Amino acid sequence: MQQQLYQAADDHQGGSFCPNCGQPVAVGDDFCGSCGFNLKADTTTTPTESAPEPASTATRSTSRSHRQLPRWAWITIGVVVVILVGSYLFGRNYYSRTNQLARDVAALKTGKKGLYQQFTTTDPSLKLSDKTLSPLVDRFKSNPQALATFQRQLQTGSMTTDGLFQYNVTGKKWLFFDHYQIKVKPLYATLTTNRVGAQLSVNGKRVATSQSTSYAHKFGPYVPGNYKLMAVGTVNSQLLKNTGTVYLHENNANYNLDLRTISFTVSGTPQTKIYLNQHYQGTLGSNGTLAIKDAAWSSNLELTGKYTVGKQTITSKSTKITSDDADETVSVDFPGTMSKSDAGDYLSGLFTAISGYTNDGDLADATDADDKGLDSYFVDGTSNADYQGFAKMAKGYYNDDDVLSVTYTPTVLAVTPSIKSQSQITYDVKYEFENSKDSRIQVFRYTATVKKDGSDTKIIKITPAQKIRSYTSTDDDD
Repeated sequence: MQQQLYQAADDHQGGSFCPNCGQPVAVGDDFCGSCGFNLKADTTTTPTESAPEPASTATRSTSRSHRQLPRWAWITIGVVVVILVGSYLFGRNYYSRTNQLARDVAALKTGKKGLYQQFTTTDPSLKLSDKTLSPLVDRFKSNPQALATFQRQLQTGSMTTDGLFQYNVTGKKWLFFDHYQIKVKPLYATLTTNRVGAQLSVNGKRVATSQSTSYAHKFGPYVPGNYKLMAVGTVNSQLLKNTGTVYLHENNANYNLDLRTISFTVSGTPQTKIYLNQHYQGTLGSNGTLAIKDAAWSSNLELTGKYTVGKQTITSKSTKITSDDADETVSVDFPGTMSKSDAGDYLSGLFTAISGYTNDGDLADATDADDKGLDSYFVDGTSNADYQGFAKMAKGYYNDDDVLSVTYTPTVLAVTPSIKSQSQITYDVKYEFENSKDSRIQVFRYTATVKKDGSDTKIIKITPAQKIRSYTSTDDDD
């Protein structure tokens, strides 16, 4: 039978009890005095198995490991997610190909500082900077339509039709978004001149000095754009400059900067101011001509005229002067302006129609030699006030029994340009009346403003008649 062991109770007096019989024993005794129990052997008894931790402790630990995050933490996580998603969507739109191109074009339009960072090139000799790109900016400023075409072609494709520019991905922005740049094709060109010692310059920077009478200098690389080319030298003790602004857009193009002079005559509307490459030369006189003597010739010499109408100044079509124009007459023409000869034919047809109405009193007969009706000569046809004035005049002569016949003879004095591609025709009309009692002649002066209407020319308005002279066949003066 297994012996049961009991732990002695403390008597609080320094002693204890025998675990076998329960009798008191003294501290330090080896055996019980009552039953002889070995007190020392009791202390070596195998200790009892450790009690497991209370289940409640494990439960509390598990509860702590699965505790939910506080509300503020979830809010913070949500805000961060919203910011990240919003930033991505914003970046995807901001760095889209279309929007990047739009920003690049806007920078080109204004010449924005740092523009060069939006360009790249494969030619290491071409150092891109805002200065080297300024000719391209000048090109687009002078020709906004060219900038619109540039943007449209890069938007619909990766390259402009002339092959000068490409729009491609060259890297990443913020790891996620494609970064686009405009890759420009560098161009080279050749300047030639015919005078030893002539100084050649590009955009004001001297690039070479001629060493022969057939000198050629290759320059580049350059960005496509507008460049001012100039040669300066002495010809017959006269300092000459051959200057011109060219649109550099072809590789290996040749530009002739020979130093020589050219003389010719300009004809056109009196009081027109004449310019050669934007430099004032003089004003056309009352006879409509101006002699140009020993002007510095260039391969890009252009003639233009400017004419003032009221408070507005209109500019003629540009005419390129070539070596074939030496000692010849070159005309200055304005858009929409009739020639003097065409104006004469036009007025002849108009008064043929008026004469038909005067003679027959029937509007059906108010036609010119080509059966063009009188109303077809006027803007708004029969509603035009000047048409109504001529019709009333012709009908009045037809109904006047004292007027046997009327002859109209128009003479063009001048044709001048007007605003909106219109023309002003100043002309005299000689009215010859055969009356029942005498023959009377009257001359009146008019100025008609006309415009092109498709293939026709129509009268907008006519100034009130100005009487120049009037006499009868019995008068002494003509």
